This record gives sequence, structure tokens and C-alpha cells, in this order.
Amino acid sequence: MAVSTDRISVHSMADLKNTSDDAIPAYLNSLKFTQSHHLSDTRLALGYSAFAICAATFYWDYKLGFESTKHYTAVAVAIYAILNGILTFWIWGVEKGKVYIGTNKAGQRIEISSKTEKFTPIYNLSVTTVQKGGKSETVSIKKPFNAWFDKAGHFVALPFQQMLASGVKIVGEADPTKVVEAKKKEKKVEGPDKSMDEKWASLLAESSGVSLDDVVASPAATPSGRKKRAKKA
Repeated sequence: MAVSTDRISVHSMADLKNTSDDAIPAYLNSLKFTQSHHLSDTRLALGYSAFAICAATFYWDYKLGFESTKHYTAVAVAIYAILNGILTFWIWGVEKGKVYIGTNKAGQRIEISSKTEKFTPIYNLSVTTVQKGGKSETVSIKKPFNAWFDKAGHFVALPFQQMLASGVKIVGEADPTKVVEAKKKEKKVEGPDKSMDEKWASLLAESSGVSLDDVVASPAATPSGRKKRAKKA
């Protein structure tokens, strides 16, 4: 089981989320998914453009003085405000928490968004897969961070990868060894109409591991089926 040598604070929601977000592309790219960087590239282009406007404005003011460049400075400020407005919209309206976009060899597209709620150490994933024909499917996954972080703050890769492979079909197809089948245990609830004999049989079956049908079939297993001892003369 692969355990990261890096440690984070298990009390920091930001560290838990960021480390988990970074593990998604590392895992999917290892499965031969091709990651798309157009969202992050656009964000970086907007950010660097705004920075370039600030740098140019400072240079003009330093070299030529404020009076001779004040009209250019006003234009630069307006452009800077527009770029920052676009950047804000891009982050909150377009990216919407997306941490991974990619395609597999079959041309199927996958988009993964993550989020956390304040004071709740639960990792929330929304995974959308798009088939080549255009049919899409979205699944939600919610898991506590301590499912793949140990008490010391080390990231444990196996349970994290099993979560993705088991919850997302195309990931499970790419890495079937990590798929864990969910086993649901059904607990039988005793109804008010059950007789004392049936309740006794259920209790005996639970404690011994014997089939309930076998227990009920044996008259010696229930209190009413016990033989009375012969009274001594």
C-alpha cells in the first residue's frame, strides 16, 4: 500500500482537499487518461494579462510621470478591472471547482469537480462522464477524508484509488483491480406479530451463525419444543 512520505495537518480542510485534488490527475493520468488543461491555461492567461497591465502602468508612470500618462493609466485600470471580472466569472461560473478534465483511449470524456462544506471533513465529488455519442452521466461520491489519510497526516493512495474505481464506471474499467464491490448487510427487524418461539429462533440463529430455517425446523431449538422431564415417583 503506497503511503505518501509528505505529511499535512489533518485539521486543515484546505490541505486535505488540495492534497486529494492533486491525487486525482496523478491517478487518472497513470491509467492513460489524457488530461485537458484548457481551463487552467485560460485562468493563467487572464491572470498574467492583468499582471502585465499593472507592470506596464508602473513602468509608464516611472519613466514618463503621472501627468503625461494619466489617460493611459485610466485606460489600463479599466482593462485591469475587466480582466479581473472575467477571471472571477471564469473561476466561479465556468470552472466550478473542476479539478480534472480528460479523455480515455476510447474517447470517453470525464470531468471531476470537488468541494467541501465548512467544518465538515467530507470530500464531495461530482463526476460527469460523456460517451462518444454524447450521452452523459453524473455520479456523486461522498467520503470522509480519514478514509485515505492516516492519523499522522499521510496520504494513503490505495483506498483513494479504490473509491474512484468503484464509484466511476470508466475508471473501474481502466483499473478493474481497484474495484471494490459494495456488500450490503440486511438486518431483519422483528415485527410485533412474531411469536416468542420465532423470536427465540431468530436470536439463536444470530448467535450461532446457523440458518434461521434450520433452527425453526428443529422443534428442540425453541422453548416450546423442549421435552418435559419425567417426574420422579
